[in-house]
Amino acid sequence: MTRVRVRMLRGANALALALFLVLLTAACSRIATPEGWSAGVVKDDALYIGTAEGSLLAVNRTDGSTIWRRDLLAAEGVDQAIYGKPAVADDVVYVGGYNGSLYAFALDGDPAKFDNQPMGGPIVGGPALAGDVLVVGTAIDESRDGDSGAVHAVDAETGDTLWRFPADGGVWSAPTVVDGVVYFGTLGKTVFAVNLEDGAELWRRNTGGAVVASPLVANGRVYVGAFDSAFYALDAQTGNVDWKFTESERWYWTQALALDGTIYAPSLDGNMYALDANTGAKLWTFESEGSIVGSPAVVSGMLAIPVSDGGESKVHLLEFNGSPKDNCRIGENIFTPLVAEGDLIYFAATDKSIRALSVSGNGNPDEAWVYFTDKDDPLPRDRAKAC
Repeated sequence: MTRVRVRMLRGANALALALFLVLLTAACSRIATPEGWSAGVVKDDALYIGTAEGSLLAVNRTDGSTIWRRDLLAAEGVDQAIYGKPAVADDVVYVGGYNGSLYAFALDGDPAKFDNQPMGGPIVGGPALAGDVLVVGTAIDESRDGDSGAVHAVDAETGDTLWRFPADGGVWSAPTVVDGVVYFGTLGKTVFAVNLEDGAELWRRNTGGAVVASPLVANGRVYVGAFDSAFYALDAQTGNVDWKFTESERWYWTQALALDGTIYAPSLDGNMYALDANTGAKLWTFESEGSIVGSPAVVSGMLAIPVSDGGESKVHLLEFNGSPKDNCRIGENIFTPLVAEGDLIYFAATDKSIRALSVSGNGNPDEAWVYFTDKDDPLPRDRAKAC
């Protein structure tokens, strides 16, 4: 085994262990001092994203200037955190808090429709918006004993609960809603499909490990990785296993990406696996020296991949055949999915920063701006650019 390969496995092992301890704690009880990592969502000229301190932030997506910032209301003595990606409608942004409540803000930052709507357990995955219905999972179902979670459907206008589906374990994945069906995974080693209209179970499929990644639905299949180090392709109608990829040495934490008949599946073993969407055959592998915790994105006709490796953490740019183009050394772990809009990608890093990189057509990244959520001057002008 080469020195680089040994280093990669050690880094992947350490990060996997750290994430496992977080998972184990959250599966048994609330995290004592949560510190969230949230993906962003772009709407018009704004990026909406949760901060590590538990507030919802809106910044100008081009220059990072603050539009507004709102702390989420929480009960006294309850720490706040945002782990999941917000959901945006025409005039409202919705976000789930680790304190177990849903929030709705107008795009100008004012409270809208409802505020601090309790869901009965910590929210880790963000809400999914399907028409006038919000769907959100909870890591704990406080109405039941044991290691259980739930998925809730909520009226997006009033915040009233339409139905609740009790799951066999905590729900960390943000649900995926396609064609009137809600797909989600659980810590109880199960993938579920339920009816959006009434919450009736359509099917369930057991896996060999916990499922914390949001399912990807494409090509009539549900693609999702699990903590048994296997990546599954399930028939979206029946839940039957169409194929299973088992070459990863570590877990799958984040959602995969589908493009032109290829599934891009990132793993905590540091590899990005490009798989044939119909057969699961491996087309190529990109090997990194860390772990891939956040989802990839497509920007400027290339694949952008966040690799967490402590001080050597990078965003890599690849061609779709797996050939590397360039990278930007971030130097801080990236646990959030990348979000792309135009030639910009957005993400948060573990130094409480939110970052934007512009990517040229030849694959060269350039740091557009960095916003530090814990500083009085969030956009320092005198710092050296990462790339």
